[in-house]
Amino acid sequence: MLTSLKSIPLCRCASIAAGSIALLTLPALAGTPKALTMVPGDSEMVVVLPNLGELLGDMDAINAMMGDMGKVELMMVTSMVRGMPGINLDGSAAIVLDMTDGWEGEPDAVVVLPVSDFGKLTQGREAVDGLVEFPMGSEQFYFRDIGNGFAAMSNDTGILSGFVPASNTIEEVQATLGAAGNRVAEANDVMIYVNLDSIRPMLEESFVELEAQGDMIEMMAGAEAAQGFDTFMNLYRTAVGDGQAVVGGFSFDADTGFAFDLGLQFSEGSESAALFNNDGNADSYFGHVPDMDFFFAYAFDMSGVGIEKMFDGYFEMIEKFDTTGMFAGMDLQNMMKQFSGGAAVMGGTNIMAMNGLLGNTVMYTEGKDADAALEALQGLYGGMGAIESPGMSVVASFADEPEDVNGVQAYAHSMSFDIDAAAMGGGGGFGAPDPAMIMQMLYGPTGGPSGYTAKAGDGLVFTFSQDGEFLSKAVKAANGEGTMMSNTGIALAAALLPDNRVLESYVGVDHILNTVGPMLMMFGIIPDFEPMDGLTPLAFGATADGGGMLVRMVLPFDTVKAVMELVPADALGMLGGGDDDDWDSEDEDDDDMSF
Repeated sequence: MLTSLKSIPLCRCASIAAGSIALLTLPALAGTPKALTMVPGDSEMVVVLPNLGELLGDMDAINAMMGDMGKVELMMVTSMVRGMPGINLDGSAAIVLDMTDGWEGEPDAVVVLPVSDFGKLTQGREAVDGLVEFPMGSEQFYFRDIGNGFAAMSNDTGILSGFVPASNTIEEVQATLGAAGNRVAEANDVMIYVNLDSIRPMLEESFVELEAQGDMIEMMAGAEAAQGFDTFMNLYRTAVGDGQAVVGGFSFDADTGFAFDLGLQFSEGSESAALFNNDGNADSYFGHVPDMDFFFAYAFDMSGVGIEKMFDGYFEMIEKFDTTGMFAGMDLQNMMKQFSGGAAVMGGTNIMAMNGLLGNTVMYTEGKDADAALEALQGLYGGMGAIESPGMSVVASFADEPEDVNGVQAYAHSMSFDIDAAAMGGGGGFGAPDPAMIMQMLYGPTGGPSGYTAKAGDGLVFTFSQDGEFLSKAVKAANGEGTMMSNTGIALAAALLPDNRVLESYVGVDHILNTVGPMLMMFGIIPDFEPMDGLTPLAFGATADGGGMLVRMVLPFDTVKAVMELVPADALGMLGGGDDDDWDSEDEDDDDMSF
């Protein structure tokens, strides 16, 4: 296995990992990877395989699903590893990378392998100075017994002899990974861990260059803009100083799909960690928006104390950057303070009916005081009406008093944009789209968001069209009737996301395809189109607890497969990166990774 990797530069290995062997299993794996107990605490970067046997199985599964695009060599690799005597396929493995010489070249590496019998692994060969020489094809590799059911391997005797295994406890590993890292380790077959303590000096070197950019901003935009940039720099310095680890993960399961994780963990007791200790209950807000075919849906929970503080800091920074006073006039910070959470759904629409892509969009928000939220919205619209910039002006209105709409007391609101396409470089010249046509495509004949706001449930309902029946449906959902909580697709996708979410979003791929599919067929891009139904949405979720943050993106396999089947093979060839000959490039002879 390692011989085949050695001749491939690290960037190519990353490409393989993200593509052909973007391997892994979504169901949570039990426990913390034991291989990490052997990894030195000052290691800059570690690639972890929480379960070697499951990884090999998933490699075979994805290779088989790729059909003619699959690689016979990959199947040979997995078979070879399974056939290695003395390997513990139920154990975890780790690749410890030494980034001392920087991140641009190929790092030195030591592989920590789980073994059941070191003697069988080395086939009885004698150790010389603690190292057992073992030929693999045309390469010479060396094994070293490091105890506790693990062996270390490299093709560099100096690196292998100098490797000092740790003796961490599982509890110490869990503390190092933090909440974000442990989630990634438990839910993925491949995990990447970057120790920020080890690379902090390199990050701190970037301060000098960034500060020079701040001086340039002050020269070009004035002292106020520079003050805003200083706020950003302070946030960056804090994050670099408080950061503990960056973690990432990949997973694949033939019955579920692909998942990608990215997390950031802050040091316990730090200022940043204190901001990321929020309970998340974003999914509950789907119990207040109507169930419907949707293009996009999202929910958020901003009720955590740490999140509130982060938003306060964000708006303070925005105000310092706002040299025109435009944002101050809209008082966005006051409006955001009224909302502790909510959900929005961009319902499916018929493009050919010319009612606008956003015509069936509805939002529900909750806060401490619905009346205060209404006043904040009225103030926002009043402030936006005063916005003028080169080539564009905004006309906005929000009713002072409600009116009866299908038995609902609702406030009408509207917004339109007067756009000088020529002043903004548009108007169809040189292929540029006409801004007015874009607004009509989004909002229909009104050319801007025009709808109703009403008090319902424990908050406000906000629609993007003045459709009385749609408003009634939205109000009923706000009161718990016919909500997205009964949407099977979202329920299936949500089960794949981390718990305690403060943000989650979903993409209704089947409804998007059903909207654009007939148009693609009409223009001859695809030969025919059959309406799709029941595809699991693409899903995204984020947490902000345990002193860190984690984001996960899930691509359900049935959905990915449906898209691939819809797009012609020649189009996939244009997007997929070419054929096998592309691998035979001159960069094959670049510096090798030293295993």
